[in-house]
This record gives sequence, structure tokens and C-alpha cells, in this order.
Amino acid sequence: MKRNFILAIAVSTLGLPALAQEDFQTGEMTFGVLQKDPDTDSSKFLEYRDIPQGAVAPYFNVQGRKGSFWYTLTGRDVTQRDQRYLFKLQNDNVKLTADYTGIPHNFGNGGKSILSPVTENEWRLSNTVQQAYQTAIVAQPPSPIGQIDYNCQRRPGFNPLPTCFSLFNLVTPGLDAAPPNIDLKLVRNRGTYALNFTPDSKNLDLNLTYLHERRSGTRAANGTSFGFGNVVETPEPLRYITQDVAFTAAYKGDWGVARAAVRFNDFKNSFDTFTWDNPFRVTDSTDPSAYQSPSTSTRNGPSHGAMALMPDNQATTEMVGATLKIGKKTRLSADVTLGQLKQNEDPLLAWTTNTAILTPGGVPAVTAPLPATTLDGSIDTTALNGFFTTKLTDELGLHARYRRYDHDNKTPRYRLEQGYVRFDAVWEDIPRITVPYGYTNDLFDAYATYNRGAFGLEGGWKHNKMARTFRETEDTTEDVFRVAADVRSGIFMVRGLGEFGSRDFDHYGAVHAEEHSFLEPGAPANQTVLRRPDQAKRDLTRFGGQLELAPESGKFALFASYLHTKFEYDQAHVECEDIALFPTQAAFCPGGEQAPLGLIDDQYDSFSIDANFAPSEKFNLYAFYTWEDGDILQNGRQSGSSLNFAVNDVWTANITTKGNTFGG
Repeated sequence: MKRNFILAIAVSTLGLPALAQEDFQTGEMTFGVLQKDPDTDSSKFLEYRDIPQGAVAPYFNVQGRKGSFWYTLTGRDVTQRDQRYLFKLQNDNVKLTADYTGIPHNFGNGGKSILSPVTENEWRLSNTVQQAYQTAIVAQPPSPIGQIDYNCQRRPGFNPLPTCFSLFNLVTPGLDAAPPNIDLKLVRNRGTYALNFTPDSKNLDLNLTYLHERRSGTRAANGTSFGFGNVVETPEPLRYITQDVAFTAAYKGDWGVARAAVRFNDFKNSFDTFTWDNPFRVTDSTDPSAYQSPSTSTRNGPSHGAMALMPDNQATTEMVGATLKIGKKTRLSADVTLGQLKQNEDPLLAWTTNTAILTPGGVPAVTAPLPATTLDGSIDTTALNGFFTTKLTDELGLHARYRRYDHDNKTPRYRLEQGYVRFDAVWEDIPRITVPYGYTNDLFDAYATYNRGAFGLEGGWKHNKMARTFRETEDTTEDVFRVAADVRSGIFMVRGLGEFGSRDFDHYGAVHAEEHSFLEPGAPANQTVLRRPDQAKRDLTRFGGQLELAPESGKFALFASYLHTKFEYDQAHVECEDIALFPTQAAFCPGGEQAPLGLIDDQYDSFSIDANFAPSEKFNLYAFYTWEDGDILQNGRQSGSSLNFAVNDVWTANITTKGNTFGG
């Protein structure tokens, strides 16, 4: 922005200073004029803000008392997209609050497209232009695949043709003529309301809350593709409404606290689908290679595509829990939360939009029956939490925590007996089955603390077990031991900590997860010696320290910390699963084993220091500095349509991230 000019006038009406029980009211308003002179239309500068032009009202506030009730109404940035209003009304027993917030998101400005919106969720190209593009592409003579691509790029090892055909040059005139008027942006308008009731006894606390959020605008669409070489960028329309209502209650007694809650969340999307044209086809067609169109081998494919947008869904949760006092030195806290997630309102899309595609049974795929009309999606969740703490002596304490989270996916598995359509371009005669993933996580943490005078010591053990369905491992377990010590005095505190642990599994079936989505599993497509980072065996080393210094004068304070974290992934040789299916690769896997692919190690170091100096009540100086260093090392292997075990095709990536942040 080049210049901003603002004129503000503050108006205040004040009542007389109120006595303890007298009614009163005060008010304040700021308004003015804002002129902006931008030299750029940067979406980043305006990503989460709104700078208006003309009359503005940056702030107003009204507050007072009427009888036993106190009230306040505050507004900021009135009429702007990032406006906010807060209302509060309360007395000794009842409190009502309401909050409205506008949250803009500006992703990008001035986009262009050869497609134009017919409706918000349908973008088209005129049939005349589609026909012209299709005619121009089909007229090109075929040439050997791989010799040259449709962007006229030379490929290593091949000689270019005397002439080449460029898709970019084909669409450039139409793209240049399109107005730069596509702004990717949305606004979230969120309102929250809360009612709290506390009787005179103060033992009971009741709360009712309601949230309503409307999200409207556009964002970059995902999945608008007709193949690997034909991706059409389009803005995805958004018009979401999310509502959430919850009731919570808590009762406090001499024995402890009991609590309960019920929550319901509802999500609605005004748009079920998004439809867009294929610029290079005006008529539907297909062939076995159509998913590579347009290319030197094929020009076929669909005339348009469709994708399902975020579906309507609901979630309900119920919670009950309590914290119990057992004597003077022991506390026990436990709660259980049950959840039910449902998604079954939106109909499933047809197999394809391409009228030229037939099923293996000879039926047009656009009208062929689906295995189901709706998803019937259902997930049940269970969360158990418990915490126990006790003091055995004045110096020695024992503590234990347990958490279990179960994600039980009850969505039915649907069998695609005859296969599926790939990129709306070709029927793939590969029977598949849907996979409703689920998992259960158990976390147990036990530790002891010892504090005597200026010295403190802590030691503990954490056990983390993850059980998965339809993944490479059934169970992984990780055990971490930690120790920490601190020394305190009147002016400083020094603390050191260390953690050491490892993760393991009983069996890793690299092909196992892949086969779950096939009715007739064939040769694996993924690297069978790959170990995924969330399941692979690894060792953890973490250590660090903190220093706090604050002289008794209170004028100076210093805080410094250092933390080192490193995950080392097991590099022992692993089984080359299903190597017998690749006889030409057997020579690269002697003994049926090979070094694993994936992460080798992941390391992160950070150091920070903060200092504060306040020689008087009217002066304060603050400064900080942070150094960060991240280092990731991993191995992979280049592989084509058939699995490759050749060690000379292994690549290594060393990803480093360094940062220095300072300020004052």
C-alpha cells in the first residue's frame, strides 16, 4: 500500500459516576474516513484483513448497569468483512454472551481461465471452441511415444521432431483474451452464543452454547483432472453452514466434581457436485490409453468431468466424568466420551460422465447401477481418559495417566466387481473394494516426582500402542523413558531433561495394505521394502535444558532453552515381498532381503533466548532470538509401472531447514 489517510472522531457520552447500586450507562464511538492508494493487488497482504475505502467506524462500545444486570456491547471494524461484535449481559446467576466475527481468506487475485461459470458449481467452454481445439489436436499425426511431448520439450536421449504441437500455444489466445477477474477468496461469518446459569449455592454450573458459521466463496479445486497430462484448474465453490449446539453441566461438592455434556454438530453444503468442461474434447470417446490424452498416442477422453464436493454430515458426542478427592493427598479423575459420526444424505455420483464408456457387461457406464446409492457412512468413537496422582510423602509423588481412543469405522465395504472408470477416460477391468480404515490408540504414562528444598527430580515411562485396520502393521508399540532434574534458588532455575525410547512391531506386511483394496490382488505396485514413517521401527533421543534468571529487584529477567530431538529409523535389511513375481529383478535382491526405503533419520535442534529489562514502571525493553535447524535424510527408488528393485535407481534426499528469528 502506498498511502493511508484516516480521520477519526471520538464521541463519548458518560453518565455520572455510579454508586454501588445505581444504574448507569457509558458510550464511545470512533468513526472517520479512510482513503487507500494500493500499488499492488496482493492477496497475501490482504489475506486475513479488509481495508475499506470511504467512511469507516473502527470501534464503538456501550456498557452500563440496569437493576441487577450489567451489560456491554462492543463493535470493531463495523461493516468490514473482518468486523466483530461482542455482547454480554449478566448478573450474579446468569450470564449471556454473543459474539459475531467475520474472517476473510484471500488466496489469490486476478486469475484467468478459458472456462466460464454457467452456475457457481458449473464451469463450461463454448462448444465451438471445444470443437476447434479437438479438431486441431486430432489432425496431428501420431509419433513415437516418448519422442516429444505436447509441450514441445526435448527429452534426454530422443531427437525432437521437425515440428511439434504445443497445447500451450493452442490455448494461449483464448487465455490472453480472458479477463483477469477470478479471485480465490472466501469469508467465514461465525456467530457464537453462550448461556451460563449458576445458582446461589455455586455448586451447580450449567452451560448452553450454540455456534453458527457460514463459509462462502471459492478456493482452488482438487481433482479436476482428465489424466496425468490434462489438469484443468478451476475455482471450487463454497457455501457451507456448520451448526454446533452443546449442553454442559458440572456439580461441585466436598468430594470432588462431576461433569457431563452432550454435543451435536451438523454440516450442510449447498453444492453436492462440481462440473467442468474438458477443453480438448467436445464429444465423448475412449480407448485403453485415453487417460493419457491428449498425447502422441491418444486424443480420446470425456467432454466434461464431475466431482463430488464435501458431503453433508452429522456428529453427536456424549461425555460423563468426575474428579474425586481421596483424602488430602490423592486425586482420581476419569471421563468417557462417546461419538457417532454419520454421512448418508448425498447420493453417490455415476461411474463416469463419459457416455462412450461401456462396462464389461456392455452397459453404458453413465447409467450402470452402482453398488450403493448412498455411502451409509458411520464411525463410532470412544475416548477414555484417566488421571491419578498422590503424595506418598511431602517430597515424593506418584502420577499415572491413561488414554484410549477407538476410531471404529462401520462404513460398509462396497465391491466394485467389474472394475472402475479411470479419469472419466477408460474402464479399468480391475475389481476393487472400498476400505473403511480405523484405529485404536492406547497411551499410558507413569512418572514419579521428588522435590526437596531447591532440588527436584522426575522419572517416568510412557507406553504408546497403535492398532490399525487395513494397514501394513496390525500393532506398533513405542516405549519412552524420561528423566528430568531442576535446581532452584531465589534468582534462578536450571532444568535439564532427557528422553530415550524406541518403536517396534511384530510384523510388517508391505503388500498387505495394498491388497485390501483389490478383490483379485495382483503384482504389487508400491515398493515392498518401503517402511512408512508412522509405522517403521525407530529410536528416539531427546534432551535439552532451560535456564531462568530473575534477580530479586524484578527489573531484569532472562530465559534460555535448548532442545535436541532425533528419530533414527531402523536400516536393517527387510524382506523383498513378492520378488518371485518379478524374475528380472531377483538379481537385485540376493537372499530375498534388501536395505529398506523411507526415512533414515529426522533431527531437529532449537535454541532460544528471551530477555526483559524494566528499570521503571514507564519503561520496558524486551528482546528475543531463536535458532532452528532441521535435518531429514531419506531414501527412495525410481520405479515405473512394474516394481523395480535395482539398487542403482535408489535416490537419496537430504532436506535441511534452518531459521533465525529475532526481534525486540
